[in-house]
Amino acid sequence: MRKVGTPFLFLLLLVWACQPEKNSSASAHLTYQAQRYEGRFLNEWIALTLSAIQEQKLSPPEAARVLGYVGLTAWEAICRGTPNGQSLSGQIRDYEAPPFDPNKVYDWGLVLCSAMRSVLPEVLENMTNNQRSALELLFAAQEDTLAQSGISERIRQDSRFWGGRIGATIAARARRDGRSALRHITPALPQRNAEHPQYWLPTLPDQRAVEPLWSQVNTFIWEPGIFCLPPAPPPYSTVKSSEWYLQAQEVADVPKTTANRIIAFHWEDGPGRSSTPAGHWFNIARQLLERSSSNLADCARLYCMLGLGAADVSSLCWLVKYQYFLLRPITYIRENVDPNWQPLIFTPAHPEYLSEGAAIAAACSELLIRQLGDSGLVDRTHLGSLLFTPEGGPFVLPERTFGSVRQAAQEAAFAPVLGGIHFRRSCEEGQRSGRCIAEQLLQHLQFVR
Repeated sequence: MRKVGTPFLFLLLLVWACQPEKNSSASAHLTYQAQRYEGRFLNEWIALTLSAIQEQKLSPPEAARVLGYVGLTAWEAICRGTPNGQSLSGQIRDYEAPPFDPNKVYDWGLVLCSAMRSVLPEVLENMTNNQRSALELLFAAQEDTLAQSGISERIRQDSRFWGGRIGATIAARARRDGRSALRHITPALPQRNAEHPQYWLPTLPDQRAVEPLWSQVNTFIWEPGIFCLPPAPPPYSTVKSSEWYLQAQEVADVPKTTANRIIAFHWEDGPGRSSTPAGHWFNIARQLLERSSSNLADCARLYCMLGLGAADVSSLCWLVKYQYFLLRPITYIRENVDPNWQPLIFTPAHPEYLSEGAAIAAACSELLIRQLGDSGLVDRTHLGSLLFTPEGGPFVLPERTFGSVRQAAQEAAFAPVLGGIHFRRSCEEGQRSGRCIAEQLLQHLQFVR
């Protein structure tokens, strides 16, 4: 047998020494990958968040803000565990991620648990003892499940620490976004009079307008007043050929059938009834992700997009609502069309233009379709809710089946017309603004390098 010469042996050893190790420090953080974790770890945190939002009866913009931070936390917690994954640090207004150590090994499921455990009590500021107990029980259950994979104590500690830092950084952003400064301010709102007959009027005694200063809360990517704003509404008129009157007549003429009631109440997401419009679309996403058995990375990316989109759409709508301060259909119809008219659902305590429900449906459906496709769905968000009708009741609302996500969004957008709480223009312009925000997110946010 021919011997290997010394120079050749030296060269062989040199080549071998230069080969990268499978778990070298440069790739230690990718020892485990987020795509290998079940999406249920995040879906369970989303379900807990939606339940807390409903129990706390958060207003629509409050809920959207919470979901924006929860979505951001989900992605930031696991993005480093995704090959070529990129933090949104520097892409989100006023957010810089803490320094990351790639030389450590992380369990990304545990990083997620730790981040959620840290951030939820900060953004859900009035958590009850029961809600805090549910949070701790979920954390413990998921940590026990993840521990069965045999991770070392070092990995456990590093994962907990990194998740906690992510959560603390995002919670700090929430504390300085301007929300807390608005809590105890009651601004002087415009008064409806002969000079301004279009102004909003409370529909119940002592009713206060919801979050009139919300536009002061810092957004995530939307530049307030820069893009995606709707056109000004038409001049107020009571002339029977005017757009105001014709659209009021359309609302007043909606047949009060059981079928229309079911549609109106399926998309009626007022505080306490559900987790608001933003939460309803999060729940639709959760149902679709569970059906497709999506992994943790895919779930985190979608929830992040939905949360940021819903939060910024809500900010846009609340800016427009208090810019134009338009009255609701119930006021116009009773004054000009039918003094005895009643809407199908309760009229919310904030101005009419824009429809936040239509805007969020448009934005969230576009984001869902881009990631999951325009598939059919069965929405069980209100399954079991009580419904009263002229024929009797209460009846239990059924699940609702749609041939596509886009069909569901279209029904959601115009359900407020059937319900009697929005004019058609408000819904149409809400759709346009919502789609615009979705496109801005898709164009400007980079989740991978």
